[in-house]
Amino acid sequence: MGDDVGVSRRRWVPWVAAGAVTAVAGGGTVWAGLEAADKVGSVVGAVCGVLGLGVSAYGLRRARQAEPPAPAVTNSVADSTSTDVVLQAGTIGGAVTAGDGNVVGNHNLVAGPGGIVAGPGTQVLLPALAPSAEPLPPPTVDLCVGRDTQVADVVAAWNAGRSAVIAGGPGIGKSTVLGRAVTDPAVVASYGARRFVVSCDGAESANAVVDKMALVLGVAPGEHLRNRVLSFLRGQPCVLVLDNFETPADSDPAGMTSLVAEVRADKANPTVVGIGYRGGSTPLGLTGMAETVLGPLSLADAVDVFSEVAGDRHRGDPAVELLVAELDGVPLAITLLATLARAEAGLDMLMSAWRSKRTDLLAHAARPDRTSSLPVSIELSWDRLSRDARTALSLAALLPDGWPRDRPVLYLPEELAAGVIELGSRGLLHGDHLRQRCLAPIRGHIAAHHPPGAAALDQLIARVRTLAELAGRVGDPDAAHAVGTVVPEFTNVVEVILTRLPRDPAVVAPVAPDLLVFQRFTGLGDDQLARETLAADLEPPTRADTAFALGVLYVARGENRRARELFGQALPLYQGVGDVLGEANCLRRLGELEFRESDNARAREMFDQALPLYRRVGAVLGEANCLSNLGELEFRESNNTRARELFDQARPLYQRVGDVLGEANCLLNLGELELRESNNTRARELFDQARPLYRRVGDVLGEANCLSSLGDLEFRESDNARARELFGQARPLYQRLGSVLGEANCLRNLGELEFHESNNTRARELFHQALPLYQRIGDRYSQEATLAWLARLS
Repeated sequence: MGDDVGVSRRRWVPWVAAGAVTAVAGGGTVWAGLEAADKVGSVVGAVCGVLGLGVSAYGLRRARQAEPPAPAVTNSVADSTSTDVVLQAGTIGGAVTAGDGNVVGNHNLVAGPGGIVAGPGTQVLLPALAPSAEPLPPPTVDLCVGRDTQVADVVAAWNAGRSAVIAGGPGIGKSTVLGRAVTDPAVVASYGARRFVVSCDGAESANAVVDKMALVLGVAPGEHLRNRVLSFLRGQPCVLVLDNFETPADSDPAGMTSLVAEVRADKANPTVVGIGYRGGSTPLGLTGMAETVLGPLSLADAVDVFSEVAGDRHRGDPAVELLVAELDGVPLAITLLATLARAEAGLDMLMSAWRSKRTDLLAHAARPDRTSSLPVSIELSWDRLSRDARTALSLAALLPDGWPRDRPVLYLPEELAAGVIELGSRGLLHGDHLRQRCLAPIRGHIAAHHPPGAAALDQLIARVRTLAELAGRVGDPDAAHAVGTVVPEFTNVVEVILTRLPRDPAVVAPVAPDLLVFQRFTGLGDDQLARETLAADLEPPTRADTAFALGVLYVARGENRRARELFGQALPLYQGVGDVLGEANCLRRLGELEFRESDNARAREMFDQALPLYRRVGAVLGEANCLSNLGELEFRESNNTRARELFDQARPLYQRVGDVLGEANCLLNLGELELRESNNTRARELFDQARPLYRRVGDVLGEANCLSSLGDLEFRESDNARARELFGQARPLYQRLGSVLGEANCLRNLGELEFHESNNTRARELFHQALPLYQRIGDRYSQEATLAWLARLS
């Protein structure tokens, strides 16, 4: 303190010295004036002398008064010294380390927090350091459904002293799992209040993350903040969650890897970390962590989430399951849509709004963020993608079933392979061991807001056309390859064609008939693609082919009236463009409809019109089909000899053109004929020959017919158990194909079996199930037979 008073007194020495000099000068001037008899000079000298004596006296008086001590003098600096607190030093004994915010020398300045003030400044203001605050507790997660296993895995890792990563795509529930784990009773028991959750959202560097950590931990800002944050964490064991880790990891990967390593470095008082990462696996550079990759919720769990959020009014409503199924198990989408449902008495309007707006409906709050808006969450991922990844994602948005995991080139060019890998690493592709795909909410948003460019879309269309053309070969000898390749891709193919159809029907519409043939053989899909194709602006040949193919599908599915209308549309179109083969096909199919509805005379007329047309254009397959149709007609009219002749004429024609399906049909028909004539051994041989041919060409309907015929044979031989087994195998195949006639025949055959075993009640039930199916397709012959059985039961 004495040294400080000395400093204060020395500050007045200049005043005393100045006064003395002035007084001496004044005295000299007076003397000179007197010598020269200069009155003016004498007066000036006298005044200066008096003024100088006054200044000196003032300086001496101030020098005797001790100035109040300088505020907050905490230390002096000797030698080379640095400090992390605000310091004022009165004496300096050596070199001083003067960093940012320091004040050195004689200045009227304000020192910043953590600065050093050194030197005899006239005035120094020392602001108070920001006080430390209490750490922020982790937020509470109220709703976490369907993630018990994942939460338990994180809890087990933390309690074992191991860090954990929760990875996954946007809106999949990473924050929810970490939030529930950090408040789990077992974690609370292990770590007490030292459980912290830091959101890295908006932090583009490791230093910015440190700032966010300091705020959550209650560490005061200032110099060496990183050291003080790490020191706080190392005081005792704790859990530190770094959520939205992808934000700084993308822009400062090395910095984040280093920061996490520093956080985990203390083995005595370990800090276990929980990483929430928007990606498909652990971030690059982080090792030794338990990894959990979140997938979509199951439908049951998704319904539970929706019901919990939407409230009791919708609990148990069957529409909930329909609505939630379209959200593909994405928890954020389910929660946001359920929030809208709270104010709705029913869900019909909400369903319509969702199908119209899709993810645009799921943006809540005036200033939405990733937690209140699914579009915002998805766009955050989009913004960080490379050009190749964006192109791949835009194409993936058109493919509901994605692509085979090991063969994305089925749809994408090879140059996008790196983009596909990036999408997986960003958690934007959901995958299992077989396929990768985008979840529905992401697909919907990307398709609406980021459609692919023209060149990329053209490449995709070309690949889809190739698949559709392969589908049209389903009846060929190599049909097994076609079926195996196209079945898992069928939904994709239809979706892409529907997307392109309104803008360029000439490019995609010609493949619609091939897909309709594939549907008839496999039972897949509905008639949407065909109906929308017929509604487009088509050339007459394409319109005729599409109408005809849809008519054939309707016949297979028991929609006789609609089939007749379509054949009626196609026939004049074929005639108008001079397509004789198309005309013959229409006439033959109309004959099959009449046969199915038991109008044998009209059926014969149609077949007789078609046969010469086939022969006129040399259509061997068409001729064989017509002969086979006539053989079935003769068989129905019990003219077995003529029926056998016609089947025997048709079979070599099928063999000649390599039509395996036609040959299988002939064998089946000949087997039915032998069965009617009680030649069961020969019938069994023919059925056994036909069945592998149907399988070879992928004809599920033919295989079901074989099973049903074999069941009828076993029933005739009184092996009821085997017959019931075969009918039981055939019926689900008919149902899968939508074959009303086949299912009705199975029910009637089972009814006859129950009747034979004197189980009349069950027999009556089965006949009553079969009768409306026959009525639906207008099969009068089978209706009469079924009514006859019911009459016998009465």
